[in-house]
Amino acid sequence: MFQILPRFDYRVDCGVAQSLGPVRETQEDAILSAPEHGLFVVADGMGGHAAGEVASALALEAVRDQLADRRALRVAEAYVTAPDLGARRRVFALLRQVVEGANRAVRERAGADEALRGMGTTLDVVWLLRGHAFLAHAGDGRVYLARASAVLQLTQDHGELDTLRSEGRVSPLGRRRAAGDRLLNAVGLADEITVDTSFVAVGRGDRLLLCTDGVHGPLGDEARLGELLRRGDARAASSALVHAACERGRDNATAVVLEIGERFVSRAEAHPQLASADLESVRASPLFAGMPPAQVWAALSIAVEVELGVEATVPCAVASDLVTYVVLEGIIAAGGRRVAAGALLFPESLVGVWSGGALPRVEEPARLLRFRQDDFLEICDGDPALSAALHRRLAAHLARASGGGRASVPPPPGGAA
Repeated sequence: MFQILPRFDYRVDCGVAQSLGPVRETQEDAILSAPEHGLFVVADGMGGHAAGEVASALALEAVRDQLADRRALRVAEAYVTAPDLGARRRVFALLRQVVEGANRAVRERAGADEALRGMGTTLDVVWLLRGHAFLAHAGDGRVYLARASAVLQLTQDHGELDTLRSEGRVSPLGRRRAAGDRLLNAVGLADEITVDTSFVAVGRGDRLLLCTDGVHGPLGDEARLGELLRRGDARAASSALVHAACERGRDNATAVVLEIGERFVSRAEAHPQLASADLESVRASPLFAGMPPAQVWAALSIAVEVELGVEATVPCAVASDLVTYVVLEGIIAAGGRRVAAGALLFPESLVGVWSGGALPRVEEPARLLRFRQDDFLEICDGDPALSAALHRRLAAHLARASGGGRASVPPPPGGAA
């Protein structure tokens, strides 16, 4: 049943499914569905005996308590009233603090009870505000976004293999997932935790999936996962995902499906995700230059915006796939040159080529639009005209840049290569 959520512009239907799996005796996955706060969270606990169950429950309790307090509500209301970059960054900062708070809660409890030592949990948070889904992520649970044109994996697994791929230390073109891949980052594993944050604009017909590795691991194939995610209503889809995962896997399996319904709040926005200055950066990129606006909007349906701080490296692979970026803001050192808004990083990724070498490094705080190769191919398969336009521009750019590194180079203000 579709319902109205506070501070969110669309009606939402939620489907939840969970199973012990064929061999597990305890349920270490945990779900928080709090539509009264626009909040949905999935955690997958780990540890001996009941420790994983305790860790996941503690993490969810900490998230709910922090995002229901007055300070969080002020941050949310400020974003809904004026969704500028400052307000958006305050939401991201709050989400990072919330996951860090969950990490402290789990660590403190483990430190006070020897039977719980070493417990931890993955954590995936979706907070719906205005017309956007804000995400916070730690571990190897996943969040996906299913659209008519593509299924986007929005989170990056924090396992050892995916980390090596993102750093360009091993080829991103090998196996997508390795059995027994060691988890490097999750709630409770260490005093310091890495929290990935991102957001996407959503619209009517979109579906968000939060799931544990007991779902995405056995299903593996993204096309199969997308088929199940689009099946029936939100409850039917979540049940189909868990049932299919349990037929192949052995772990606890949890899926939360959020279907975005009709919009009941009208807003005057040129584009639901990008400001006008960002759209100018996109239109200046070699991938979109001279492209009709309708085709630009269609291509942007597979983009995810990310922010990177000074000295951060730009990953060459994310969510088990090669990625390309359009720079929206900031200055990045890439291929011996300094590039700025409109630059295209790793364009060869869109044709399945990994060039290796040193990764681009952020010199001034940067915002980028990220495109995964799988998503690019999927949207091209569904729209021949868009595919021709994108591939024509990509081929021309790669031909021009074949001797000059990885990036198209609109020079940064006051600087040169």
